[in-house]
Amino acid sequence: MGIEANRTPGAETVNPADILPVRDFSPHTLTAIIAHLEASTTFDHLVYREAELDAIWSITGFALGQQPKPEHQDAVRRLHEHARMAHDLVGEAQPLEAADLLRVFCK
Repeated sequence: MGIEANRTPGAETVNPADILPVRDFSPHTLTAIIAHLEASTTFDHLVYREAELDAIWSITGFALGQQPKPEHQDAVRRLHEHARMAHDLVGEAQPLEAADLLRVFCK
């Protein structure tokens, strides 16, 4: 199974030079970030992805501070941690691995 098998549908049609507006941490937003991670090939692209992951990390941190419903708290906490780990992977030029970390939150 090659790298292509793990790619998000539509990843080949995104422009990795676009910076995504991150207003929430919905599956739709995460799917868009994943597609951009999968298409990112240059240093500039990776800087944009780091900024988007920073936004996810910040938004989930705010959500945790607002004491989400107990049934959502664990999922938000896990996404918060995965966003930090994905950010670190992008900083190590591993955007596909970062995408894999986020993919579990889009199901």
